[in-house]
Amino acid sequence: MMGIAEDKIRILLVEDDEELSTITTMRLERQGYRIVAAFDGEQAINKLLTEKIDLILLDVLLPDMDGHEICRKMRSSEIGYTGPIIFMSCMGDSINIVDAFREGGNDYIVKPAKLEVLLERIEANLVDRKETEEEEKRLWFKQFMIDTRTRSVYRVREHVQQEKIELSRTEYDILMVFVTKPEEILLYRQLYKAVWGMEDVGDVRTLMVHVSNLRKKIDEEHGEMIRAIRGVGYLFQDK
Repeated sequence: MMGIAEDKIRILLVEDDEELSTITTMRLERQGYRIVAAFDGEQAINKLLTEKIDLILLDVLLPDMDGHEICRKMRSSEIGYTGPIIFMSCMGDSINIVDAFREGGNDYIVKPAKLEVLLERIEANLVDRKETEEEEKRLWFKQFMIDTRTRSVYRVREHVQQEKIELSRTEYDILMVFVTKPEEILLYRQLYKAVWGMEDVGDVRTLMVHVSNLRKKIDEEHGEMIRAIRGVGYLFQDK
């Protein structure tokens, strides 16, 4: 996945009060975060489906649906978001807090919140996020996103999902081997074993053709995302 060191953490802020949204955005962006704003539930769902989101700040009271319903949709099998969801609400009663956690929330902050409190809760939840990252069904990279539920791959530009990239079954299987072992030289025999279940390499030209086709489809910038190590194998780098 995209490295935190290379790319800003992207936070989806779901808040219908535009003034409060603007203020919160400014405060967090000064701390180095990238804020994606949504002002109702429908916008929030659309942003989550089409953009790389690392953490969600979710208001409870929204014009089209309440935060508990939105959280339930985000956690559903159709969307499958597994990252941190922090509820933010002026309602600090125990019933709302319990409901927020029951629907899939990770944390609850009563508004108005001091900046240092908000930052502490964001940072704590991002640490927890690393432990569940492997369960994510949508795998984001610099030039593409993989939806493992549907075995689909989509072009990504500026962290936003674009058109679908049509891959053959073999190309998809090879790509999945690459992304599970980034920055690691994969030998021809390793790829054959992972994709075809064969110990014997056989005719390496078959593998080369598939990798060449895959590279052309996913590497829009024509860099060295999949680098050939002559006579040995390949190296995948998220470039």
